[in-house]
Amino acid sequence: MKPTKTDRRLWHRLEGYSFHERPLTRSLVDQLEEETGHSTDVCYILVEEYRRFMYLVGSTGETLAPSPIVDQVWRLHVNDKKAYFEDFCPRIIGRTIHHPGDPEPFEEDPAYMRALDYYAQEFGRPQVQFWPDPDVASVRTSSILFWLVGIAALLLSFVFSSVLFALFGLLMIGTTFFLRWKFSSLPLRAGQKRGLT
Repeated sequence: MKPTKTDRRLWHRLEGYSFHERPLTRSLVDQLEEETGHSTDVCYILVEEYRRFMYLVGSTGETLAPSPIVDQVWRLHVNDKKAYFEDFCPRIIGRTIHHPGDPEPFEEDPAYMRALDYYAQEFGRPQVQFWPDPDVASVRTSSILFWLVGIAALLLSFVFSSVLFALFGLLMIGTTFFLRWKFSSLPLRAGQKRGLT
């Protein structure tokens, strides 16, 4: 994380804003926990990711797109109209930021790519479970290649009775599971069922 933010005043206002107290009718963390089914700790992290996103939008003045899970936090916040439109936007951001409604898929949205670039500049590389990598095709291709190489190595281990080939094959197959875990985003869970995403 960069020690000094581009817009320090905005960041200090955002850091001082509580998403748990008035004028919110209910804590944003409580709402998230109910809507998504994630633990309280994960919901606190999601609110912090939302805080960072709002900083990026406020400091750049550009139209940026959040990740799907951060978008869910934004939707919940916008639903509390008094807290969002009468307090948060004018007092903290300094202008009203309207939610775009149903955005295009993040993988195809240039506004999402800009958000990732700005995020990296201000906060360092984003965690993929909150900000998924839009280059899903390359991850999928890599997984397929690791599977093919792993299976070929296992077959060769039977042909040549080689433990080394077997270990290599298992390593390749294990790598595919690691890639799937590493590049997967946090599931929306209950929010998807209720049509919030």
